[in-house]
Amino acid sequence: MTHQQTQKKTDLRSIETQSTRTSPFQNEHTIRDFTFKIDEPEKLGGSNEALTPMEYIIGSLNGCFMIVVEMVAREKELTILNLDASSTGAIDRRGLLGTADVNPHFQTLTLQVDVAFAEEIDEEDFIQRVQKRCPAYNLFKDSGVEIEVVWNISKEAQT
Repeated sequence: MTHQQTQKKTDLRSIETQSTRTSPFQNEHTIRDFTFKIDEPEKLGGSNEALTPMEYIIGSLNGCFMIVVEMVAREKELTILNLDASSTGAIDRRGLLGTADVNPHFQTLTLQVDVAFAEEIDEEDFIQRVQKRCPAYNLFKDSGVEIEVVWNISKEAQT
């Protein structure tokens, strides 16, 4: 039996969404009690009224990583004084446009995490725990995207 076959059904969470086309290259999505739009820039046929799918994905990487940082900090009883993340990703648009036989997703990603704690921490252990547990980070890594995480961890005096 595989790990997946032996996994309890209670361990799995189902995420559902409903999506509707609202205009050319634009759609609206409902998840739980929230809605959001996806659009494309005008030069690609959209109306530039919302983020593109890949912009949401890279932003979601930042958000997911930051939430896992907070979860691990809470478990280790650490006080976060400041937490920021930024990402840069490179996409070969020829894959999406069908003009070259290349992957249409991110080729490389760099994620920078700046976090300040009130106390000294075991940086190596903290980094390992976050990167092991972040679903979005592991989705990128497991898909073969070259992903680099640049950590800036500091201890700041509380005022």
